[in-house]
Amino acid sequence: MSGKLRAIAWFTAVETLGHPAMLLLTLASVAGTLTLPFFQFQRFSEDGRLARDCGLSTALLFGALIAIGGAARLRRALTDGTAAIALSKPLPRGLWLCGNALGTGAALAVYLLTQGAAVLLAEAYSPRYHAGGAYADVPGLLTALGAAAAALALAAAANRFRDARFALSATVFLPAALWALVPFAPNPHWGTLSALPAVAMLLAQVVALAAALAVRCAAGPTAGLSAAALAACLVFLGGVAYLPLGPLAGGGAVPLGTLAWLMPQTLCATGLFLWCGASLLNARATL
Repeated sequence: MSGKLRAIAWFTAVETLGHPAMLLLTLASVAGTLTLPFFQFQRFSEDGRLARDCGLSTALLFGALIAIGGAARLRRALTDGTAAIALSKPLPRGLWLCGNALGTGAALAVYLLTQGAAVLLAEAYSPRYHAGGAYADVPGLLTALGAAAAALALAAAANRFRDARFALSATVFLPAALWALVPFAPNPHWGTLSALPAVAMLLAQVVALAAALAVRCAAGPTAGLSAAALAACLVFLGGVAYLPLGPLAGGGAVPLGTLAWLMPQTLCATGLFLWCGASLLNARATL
């Protein structure tokens, strides 16, 4: 059973990472984060804070888009007969749904890894305020953008000479290229990475909710309801705890106690959404 779950998750993760939309979202996220320091005119009481806060917010926003995109592919599999072919074998429907959600989550983890490196670099190269004014590390920012371009060039070469999928290779090479620069950045704020697990926990719930909705709803309503639920969580249900920007101020980090407090909520909500989705899928007369 676990072997089947891993196989479905692996296939879903590869398909998600190899989708052109995934590459475009990742590139837009990374490029926007790395170019923000060029236009950063406000300090917000701390060097690099604007780049860090915007970068982490972008990780949540673009991660939600990737999660909703995974649900859209799940819905397409249900409507074009792909799911029927997969489930014609001795494969429980609930296992197929969970495998798809797990694969989308794995692709999200790769994206968060990439964006995490971009945030660290943008924060480190942001304008430093001195008596004479604010100066960004332009060579450092250009080097980071060049590393991203080099990752794309390497993916293009792999596609040309090894017949590898360009989008898949690029999404894998991008985090490696950016993380290779992080140790050489000036005083990277490693505490920034402590916010990524909280963001990942909220996105895991979005993945599960979107997958459950996709069983019965079309892609449009699934995207709308998932986005509405995410917005309601952030505004009304204390979801701001999943985007902990405050503890990072002044070189701080998110306390482990906060992450430990969020984990049971995440497990319960994710499990409930997947159980509902599996029940709805089992109740479908046809695929």
